[in-house]
Amino acid sequence: MTTMVDVLDTAVKIGLGALISGVVTYWHARQKENAETLNRLNSKRQELLEKAASQVEQVNHVYLKYWALVIESTRYDLSGTEWPKKRILELDEVKDELFQSFKYFTDAESKILLINEPEIYDLMRGYGELVVKFRRGVYVGKLGLTEVQINSEKSEIKLAREKLFSSLSKAYINGLV
Repeated sequence: MTTMVDVLDTAVKIGLGALISGVVTYWHARQKENAETLNRLNSKRQELLEKAASQVEQVNHVYLKYWALVIESTRYDLSGTEWPKKRILELDEVKDELFQSFKYFTDAESKILLINEPEIYDLMRGYGELVVKFRRGVYVGKLGLTEVQINSEKSEIKLAREKLFSSLSKAYINGLV
């Protein structure tokens, strides 16, 4: 025969089971939500790193066009022939393009600051400053400018770019793991 104690015992067991099940379900849902949020944040971080790298490359591409034109002009000067007017006009366009490309660079810097990567930011600033120094110190018509000097400065910029991308790569890979 079923007594009141048996009924209460069964009710307590069912209640505790439901309570435990509810707590575990809630805890599991929170863990899953936290993991999904972390994955979304990490995905966004990776996206920002990719965009920043792409924007740095836009500046690098324009800088290399400028370098190539200055080298070409220097070679014309050494040969004693006149540099074609068309190339002079192209150089003027590239100078303006280089100036304009730094808005992408500034945008890339802001992305790096947003994800709190101060080492990458410092390397990025150093790279940008070297490109600016190159543009100010290496130009068509500068007396005594040699291809060796130009390439020496280009090598310095290349090393700074390699360090920057090495650091970007490490941050990117760390986000994938």
